[in-house]
Amino acid sequence: MADTASSGEQEFSVHPALARMAAEGVDVAEVIALAGYIGASGKDDLVRLHPELDDMSVSIDIPKSDILAVKDAPAPTMPMGGVVVWLARTAEVTFRRTRTVSATAAQVRRFFDAGSVLEPNNTERAVDRLNIQLSPAFRAKVPPVYIPPDQCAVCTSKNCSSHCLPPCQSQ
Repeated sequence: MADTASSGEQEFSVHPALARMAAEGVDVAEVIALAGYIGASGKDDLVRLHPELDDMSVSIDIPKSDILAVKDAPAPTMPMGGVVVWLARTAEVTFRRTRTVSATAAQVRRFFDAGSVLEPNNTERAVDRLNIQLSPAFRAKVPPVYIPPDQCAVCTSKNCSSHCLPPCQSQ
């Protein structure tokens, strides 16, 4: 029979799994529940848990010795035989996430870009600079931010080498 706790006139039953863990000296505040579907782990001392049945590439391997309790999950929330596994939040588990996807070379190029490998001393390529390119029509509408000193007619700045505007734009 489950333990009971009372509050005034009403009595509450302690959940059997929580009562059992507390009786075994487990601090239930340090316990987490994971829901999923049990799969083949390949090792006798591990339980493999998949969170969903539609993507078997995601799973965790949990040492059986770290499992505190297992219960069948409610069918409405996890149809097809899901379970809830309770274990310490500090338990060492192995998380797996693997996928094999067909792709074109252009789609995966950013992961395997050989540009810096093939041209490690390329000084023409400034990768640490922002380079904003504007269409010619839009460029005509944007006022210049920097005009080289040799193109300045009258410099109104105290530091002419970094900021200089011709007289027609200085006012």
